[in-house]
Amino acid sequence: MKKQSGFTLIEVIVSLFLLSILSIMSYQAVELMTQLNFKSQQTFNNESKISRALQIISRDFIHMKPRRFFDGLSDMEPAYITDPSDFGIRFTRGGGPSVKSNPSGLRRVNYILRDDKFVRISWGATESPRQSDGVELILMDNVSKVEIAHLDANGNSHPDWPPPNAPSNTGKLLPRMIEMKISFQDETEVSRLYAGVFSN
Repeated sequence: MKKQSGFTLIEVIVSLFLLSILSIMSYQAVELMTQLNFKSQQTFNNESKISRALQIISRDFIHMKPRRFFDGLSDMEPAYITDPSDFGIRFTRGGGPSVKSNPSGLRRVNYILRDDKFVRISWGATESPRQSDGVELILMDNVSKVEIAHLDANGNSHPDWPPPNAPSNTGKLLPRMIEMKISFQDETEVSRLYAGVFSN
């Protein structure tokens, strides 16, 4: 009789054991690559959103105008003003499209920090911030703090604007330079210096 060749039970068990180990390692490798790809995509999306937000802020500052704005209560706000109690800046921006409802193209822009979100709100020159909600855009999420510094004509830096002890007739006064630092909840920061803001 010919001797039959084949796998023994022990060899089959060892093979199945090795196969299961390879399967687990392969699954873990795929899972790790999936997580890395997700984190990479999330980081890219966050960086893209921040980049778009910084471009919007830059365009707003470049088109800043020394024009006071009607506050809706028979008074005029300065061309550029901050909120000393909390982060918030409002200023007049030009360079917008000339439309029938707003032929000058001027808008009033308001940046605020609300519920960990960096928000931009704007109104047309013919609108009143007290009578209209404006156009709202959430620029960034998970923002913990926004700090801003303003350089005056004498080279002095101020956290608020108009500067302390400024003459009462400086309603059209604009900062010569603006530095903005944005801190996020993950402890990262972005900082930008906007030069060339011209003061009347």
